[in-house]
Amino acid sequence: MRSDIKVSNLHKRYKLNESFAEKIASKILELLKRNGRAQLEFIFVDDKTIKIFNKRYKHENIPTDVLSFKIDRREFAQRAFLGEIIISLDTALRNSKAFGTTHTDEITLYIIHGILHLFGYDDESPEDSIRMSRKQDLILERLRKCKNLSEVLMPR
Repeated sequence: MRSDIKVSNLHKRYKLNESFAEKIASKILELLKRNGRAQLEFIFVDDKTIKIFNKRYKHENIPTDVLSFKIDRREFAQRAFLGEIIISLDTALRNSKAFGTTHTDEITLYIIHGILHLFGYDDESPEDSIRMSRKQDLILERLRKCKNLSEVLMPR
């Protein structure tokens, strides 16, 4: 599989190890046995920015952790997979404190979560949420066995 993964950090207060995020996303696609071409873009933002996107596309006037958008482009090869994932670093930091996780694990979880949404996983119903959480946990455990998850987030 050939994957083109682009990571952009638009957050003004935090620096992100973009190469690390790209490697994590690539490994997740590999673990999900994604065949064919893949193009993913990850955009890391603050709560204020993700709230604007959440209001516009989900009609919810609150910040959220992750928004995923699957892009259907007919001009790409039949097996091409395209998507854009927006992640709030503010929410990741807040939730890592609330849940007692590391910033790295929380951000990695959001990358997993966003990709799973693109693969058709949903968390709208309690049953779907449980199914998605189990898959997230399984992927996170496999990632931990693959490589040392070094810190990806540092104050600017």
